[in-house]
Amino acid sequence: MLDRPATSSALVTVASGQLFSTSLIPTAVGNVTKVFDVDSALTDTSISGAYIDEIWIRYSKRNNIYIDAQTAFTGTYNQVGTAQVVTLANHNLQVGQKAYLDYTSGTAVDEILTVTAVTPTTFTGTSATSATTSGNVNVYLPIDICFYLVSTSTVTLTNQFFPLFVASIPTTYDNQSYSLTEQNILPLINRPVVQAGANFTSANSTTAPKLRGLTLQRGQSLYAAFSGATSLTNGFYVNVEAGYY
Repeated sequence: MLDRPATSSALVTVASGQLFSTSLIPTAVGNVTKVFDVDSALTDTSISGAYIDEIWIRYSKRNNIYIDAQTAFTGTYNQVGTAQVVTLANHNLQVGQKAYLDYTSGTAVDEILTVTAVTPTTFTGTSATSATTSGNVNVYLPIDICFYLVSTSTVTLTNQFFPLFVASIPTTYDNQSYSLTEQNILPLINRPVVQAGANFTSANSTTAPKLRGLTLQRGQSLYAAFSGATSLTNGFYVNVEAGYY
């Protein structure tokens, strides 16, 4: 099916202009970065489209504790025993995600906290140490990246960006390289091989890279932007593994 490889890499630092909790659509055309192009200028008649079987995101630094892509958000915490409750408006964390907590007052010990419950303004987890304390905390929230499909060579309006999916990357050291295939974020497709659903979670295989991906037609391209109003201090390389057909 694939006639020639089409691997690419693009450094993305720009933010969409608003939080994704408000809208996934960027506030301006310049608030997105093109990460993959399938002949959007329609000058290469030798291809019909492209098949993307992997997108992996690499942080532009190598840190051993947390990803400092953006300035930490300041909140408050209240710990009783190992029960930790952090108050932070618009945190947008989800149950099961991790966040690095840098406690700046009180006696709590800095840690990576796994979220067990959320409200719009708080999130809860189990601390690794037991204490009765409270104070202020710097929270390194997950980085949300939305991927957009564009079907025109010249983008003039924000409504030409069609959101496909969002990758939410917890800012812990173990996510400095983040595969959208391994995280099951890329959608299921029926080509180039037919799906075999049992393979996804069976003991025989933890990944099925040829069963998740995107098929783009000639003239389309893929863009990406971060949630928020401010560009990242340190960005991520969005790497695409693909082939033209």
